[in-house]
Amino acid sequence: MIEINRKQDCCGCTACAAICPKDAIVMKEDNEGFLYPAVDKETCINCGMCERVCPIIHTAKENSSEQAAYIVQNKDPKVLRESTAGGAFTAIAKYILRNNGVVFGVELSTDLTAHHVAVETENDLYRFRNSKYVQSSVGGVPTDRLSPS
Repeated sequence: MIEINRKQDCCGCTACAAICPKDAIVMKEDNEGFLYPAVDKETCINCGMCERVCPIIHTAKENSSEQAAYIVQNKDPKVLRESTAGGAFTAIAKYILRNNGVVFGVELSTDLTAHHVAVETENDLYRFRNSKYVQSSVGGVPTDRLSPS
């Protein structure tokens, strides 16, 4: 069973809550508005799946390799004006959508909460533009298009 004793030991990714086969983990907001897992010990079956999926407990090893960097800027002035990082995301997302893909991103709601959503049309890509410096809610994103048909 996952236990978070120090806030720096949790990134709030919600993977533990998503993988729990008994829904024994819920994400609860702290006094600063950040989400952390809370385990219902009565419901938990101690399967360990939450700990196995945790990216903090199981950090990926970095492979040292030479890296290249690219500077990208969208050619569309409207997209460029509405973007915070050169508009590269929009160009890549359009390519994915034109090839029958689905694009997932973070949208800021009118109540100023950030949550992940999926879009299937280029007209909806505006929803992902601009930075959101808050923790986002991953739950509820439809995944039916992720499996091969």
